[in-house]
Amino acid sequence: MNTYDGQVNDYLRAVEQALVGVPAGRRDELLADLSDHIAAKLAETRTEHGPAAHASGPEAHSILDLFGDPAELAAELSAAERSAAAAPIEIEIDPGRKAGALLWVLITIAMVSLLCVGVVLAGVFVFFTGR
Repeated sequence: MNTYDGQVNDYLRAVEQALVGVPAGRRDELLADLSDHIAAKLAETRTEHGPAAHASGPEAHSILDLFGDPAELAAELSAAERSAAAAPIEIEIDPGRKAGALLWVLITIAMVSLLCVGVVLAGVFVFFTGR
């Protein structure tokens, strides 16, 4: 994480407290991403306003306004986390693999069918020959 003045740290702490329902590891990742986004915005501010600009006062306040209320941001992050966890994982199978799998299923069905026919024929043979 980056080092900021009190205003930015207070914002990050407020988001962290609002993310109380998110697992600790994922919460740390989300906070690190948010911290990186804030750092990027601060770097843009320094580029635009010169190296004297720093993460305090009006610059930091305007950057934090871009991200919105900490509780609302945390709610959005939590909702995104829940929807990502609830979304089914789609497995994409290329057509060549599908054809190969279908071939093996057909071979298996044919072998089981032949085995069943063989058992029936053996039973008929035993029945009629009396062995």
